[in-house]
Amino acid sequence: MPSTSKFPFLRFHYIIALYVMTDVVTLTFLFKNKGVLLMKKAMVIINPTSGGEKALDYKVKLENKAKYYFEHVETKITEKALDATHFAEEASREQYDAVLVFGGDGTVNEVISGIAERDYIPKLGIIPGGTGNLITKLLEINQDIDGAIDELDFNLTNKIDIGKANDNYFGYIFSIGSLPEAIHNVEIEDKTKFGILAYAVNTMKSVMTDQVFNIKVETENGNYVGEASHVLVLLTNYFADKKIFEENKDGYANILILKDASIFSKLSVIPDLLKGDVVGNDNIEYIRARNIKISSDSELESDVDGDKSDNLPVEIKVLAQRVEVFSKPKE
Repeated sequence: MPSTSKFPFLRFHYIIALYVMTDVVTLTFLFKNKGVLLMKKAMVIINPTSGGEKALDYKVKLENKAKYYFEHVETKITEKALDATHFAEEASREQYDAVLVFGGDGTVNEVISGIAERDYIPKLGIIPGGTGNLITKLLEINQDIDGAIDELDFNLTNKIDIGKANDNYFGYIFSIGSLPEAIHNVEIEDKTKFGILAYAVNTMKSVMTDQVFNIKVETENGNYVGEASHVLVLLTNYFADKKIFEENKDGYANILILKDASIFSKLSVIPDLLKGDVVGNDNIEYIRARNIKISSDSELESDVDGDKSDNLPVEIKVLAQRVEVFSKPKE
């Protein structure tokens, strides 16, 4: 073969030939796979108790959806607490392109715990299989299991902030008090039929016995020391299905402190929640921050994404735009 150093024009022809050969291989690959350029590896993590303990009935369907886009698909079934975290850590360590998790908020948070602070973070797909499914509702992922699998689009992603409360990770909300649960647990049928009254009734059921507690919230953008009945730390501009802030993709958490325990004060918050004007409510203290410390002289439980977390004190930090989730970009 002639030396390309002596015949520079030959080097150009070799480059063109190599490009054409590579393009032919790619086109052949795409033709065989119906136009889909496959990614390399995906890990499917299934909590078998999800979906009303019918999660394994969807195993083949989810695997087949993944195999259409990935060359290699490995499925892991959880058996005990933290299995999902260990599987996710393995996926990060082995540099899987994606982790697809089928489970409720607890399982999703276990997966997030396994990847959130790793150097390499696989993209995340979520099939809702729990009772709350707060993160998937926030991302507008179909709450029907078959629908969520059918609509899973590996070409669309949405980067989300991750919160870390002590050693517990969350993708949506940290809270103290019963109001968040009251708002989230309003049934769709009730919201459609009764509107604001559905929120009011659920709130009254949940907060009749609530009391105020002394709370101290310390941040880089100001502190709050005083009485409170609820504390919310939101990583998004949405609460439940209501947009209450402008776009929030800058790595800050929205802290809402409800100062009064009376039922009248709590009911007064609901209209402002629904029209997105909580910052102007006199019963709410509002702070935006990235680093937060919350303490109290009372023994208070906290909650992350609907699951019980540590008692106070708690230190929270926001990991900005940390995980890329397969979902439609949210406005």
